[in-house]
Amino acid sequence: MATRNHPFLSDPIERRRIIIVGVAAILALSSNVIGLLYGITTVFPHLIYFPIIIAGYWYPRRGPFVAFLIAIIYCIPAYLLMPQDLFTTAYIIARGTVYVIIGVIISLLAIRMRQSEQKLHDLIEFLPDATFAIDQNGTVIAWNRAIEEMTGIPKMKMIGKGGYAYSVPFYAEKRPILIDCAMNPGIEAKTCYPAIRRRGDMMEAEVIAPALHDGKGAHLKIAATPFYDTGNAIVGAVESIRDITEEVRIRSALQNSNRQLTALSGIIRHGLSERLEELYRHLTIGSIRFDDPPTLTFLEEIEKAADGIRRQIVISRDFREIGSRPSAWMPVQETIAGVLSRIDAGGITVYSWTERLEIFADPHLPAAFTHLIENAAAAGATALVITYQIREGECFICFEDNGPGIPDDARKRLFSEGTERSGQGLFLTREILAITGITIHEEGREGIGARFVMVVPPEGYRIT
Repeated sequence: MATRNHPFLSDPIERRRIIIVGVAAILALSSNVIGLLYGITTVFPHLIYFPIIIAGYWYPRRGPFVAFLIAIIYCIPAYLLMPQDLFTTAYIIARGTVYVIIGVIISLLAIRMRQSEQKLHDLIEFLPDATFAIDQNGTVIAWNRAIEEMTGIPKMKMIGKGGYAYSVPFYAEKRPILIDCAMNPGIEAKTCYPAIRRRGDMMEAEVIAPALHDGKGAHLKIAATPFYDTGNAIVGAVESIRDITEEVRIRSALQNSNRQLTALSGIIRHGLSERLEELYRHLTIGSIRFDDPPTLTFLEEIEKAADGIRRQIVISRDFREIGSRPSAWMPVQETIAGVLSRIDAGGITVYSWTERLEIFADPHLPAAFTHLIENAAAAGATALVITYQIREGECFICFEDNGPGIPDDARKRLFSEGTERSGQGLFLTREILAITGITIHEEGREGIGARFVMVVPPEGYRIT
C-alpha cells in the first residue's frame, strides 16, 4: 500500500531544518552527559540553549514542546549522575524550568514576528499594482498576484531566486533594474533609465519592457524604495510596477490630434489676421479720404469692431495653449510685476501687496492677471489694488478697482463663454485658474468699483 510523505519530510528545507535541530540537540545533550560523567556541571548545560532557540525560531508552534522534551532529557541524566542533595535537585529543576521558559519566549517572539511578516506579505499580495520585494542579498522575498498575472510567472518559481532573476520577465536578460538602484545608490541608474524622478528615498521612472506580452513589449511606470532595519541600514527594497501602455497610446493619439488642431487653428488665425490688417489699411485710407463727421463716426465703429476681432484672435491663441504645460508654484508679486512690464495698463495705477505669496497654477497665470488688469482699465478705473487674506485655510486674492463697478444684471454673465468684449477675457481667466482648483467671482458694488476675488484651496498656496 502506498504511503504519503509528511509535508515536513517532502520539503527539502524543512528536512534540513529538522536535521539541524536534531543534531544540535544530540550534540548538546551528549556533551552535557559526558561533562556530568567527569564532574563538569557548569559549562556544557549552556550548549542546550542552541537547539531550543533554533527550534523556537523555526517552529514557534512546537518550540515550547521541544524545549520541554529537551529539558526532560537533560534533567534525567543530571539527576542520576550528580550527587543527590536538596541544592542539587533544586538546581536541576531550575535549569530545566529555564530551558522551558526560554523556549516559550523564543516561540512567542517568533510568532509575533511571523504575524508581522504575514501582515506585510498580505499587504503586498493584494496591492492592485504588480509588486515584488528583495532582501539585501538581492533574493526575491515577495511576488504578488498582480505581478504573477503580468509576467505569467507564479511566485513559487520566483521566491528565493537572486542574481537579478526578477529582471528576466521584463527585459529578457539578467541585469540591475530600478529596485537595485534604490537599494544600492552606487549603481548608475541613468544607464537603464534616462529619466528618473526622486521623492525622498523613492525613485520613479518610465521604461519600455520588451519581454512582456509575449515579446510585444509594454510601457511601464515603476517606483522603487528601500526599507530599513532599526539601525537605519538598508535590508531590502520593494518595487511597484504599473502597465501604462494603453494610457501612453491614448496620450500619443491625443497629442497628435492636438497637434493637427493647433496647426489648423494657426492657419485660420493667420488668415484672419491678414484679412484684419487689410481691413485696418482700408479704414486708415478711409479716414484720410473722408472728412464727413457721420462717415468718420461710422469708420470708428468699424475700427472698434475690428479691435474686438483682434482681441478674440489673441484670446483664442491663449485658450489653445492652456494646460499644455505642467502647473507649477508661481510667486504672485513677481508675476504681476512681469505683467505690468509687458502691457499698456492704459493709465491705471496698480498697487500690489502680495509679497511672499506663491500659488500653484497653470503657467498661463500671467494671462489671467493680464485680463483682470485690462478689464479694470477698460472699465475706466484709474487705480487697482491687489491684496490677499488667509481665511479658514483658504487664500483670497482680491483685485479691487475704483471703476464704475459691475451692474447686478451683468454679474452672472461675466465669466460665461461667448460674452467676451474687447478688454475683458474673464472666461479665459476662469478656465486658467480652474486647472488647479482656483475659483474666481465678483463681489463689488455698482457705482463704487469692481472686486474680483480668487479663492485658492489650502493645498494650492504657500507663504515663503
